[in-house]
Order: sequence, then C-alpha cells, then structure tokens
Amino acid sequence: MAEQQGSQQSNNRPERYISHALVEVRRYRWWPLGVQSAVLLDLSTHGFKIEFTGKFHCKADESFWMTIPLSPFEISGPSDILLRITVKWFDDSKMRMGGVFELAEPQQVAFLGQIIEKVKAQVL
Repeated sequence: MAEQQGSQQSNNRPERYISHALVEVRRYRWWPLGVQSAVLLDLSTHGFKIEFTGKFHCKADESFWMTIPLSPFEISGPSDILLRITVKWFDDSKMRMGGVFELAEPQQVAFLGQIIEKVKAQVL
C-alpha cells in the first residue's frame, strides 16, 4: 500500500527542469545580512532543488525568501523575482535543499513560467 501511494505521489509531481542559475536565499525579505548564494539545480511550477555555495543550515518547514535573477534567462522585466519558499528537506552533507514555492502574486507565477519555458528550450 505504501509503495502504491509513493508511486502515485511521484506521478502527480510536476516535471522538473534542470537549471544552473545562481540564486540567493535569505531568512527575511528585506534584511541585507545573511544572504546565501546557491545554484538552482532544478525547478518546476511548484518546487525546486538548490545547492548552497557555502555553509548553511535549516530544517524542514522553515520559510525563506529566494531571489531568482531574470537576466540569465533573457527575460525582460524586473532584474529578479523574489519568492517565498518553504523547505521540504535539507541535506547538510551536500548543502542541498528541496522545497516548494509559496506563489502569491500572478506576476510571480508568470515569471516562473517564463523561466521554465526558457530552461525547457535549452534542453531541446
């Protein structure tokens, strides 16, 4: 039964797309200290996986802010988007985090969709 539930959940998971963009993660939206750089390894419309470039520590269910620059994806508009994220897992040996986006604004959803389209086009 647990196996069936696990495979059913993975079938419902949105497709993830590989990226190598640099992003920033911070605990507080406007606090300039404690900003951590990370590589965006993959993303979907709902979630992401990143690898930090330095030491970092967090726990599941903690919330942070992630800044994704738009210029590496050749998307015109603001210089970046700021998204609220929730941690789902953290691997401190590899400095990797997986989480979900807490999308609140239609503009954020639209820019995230554009990023995914650009990443998909690079794979093809």
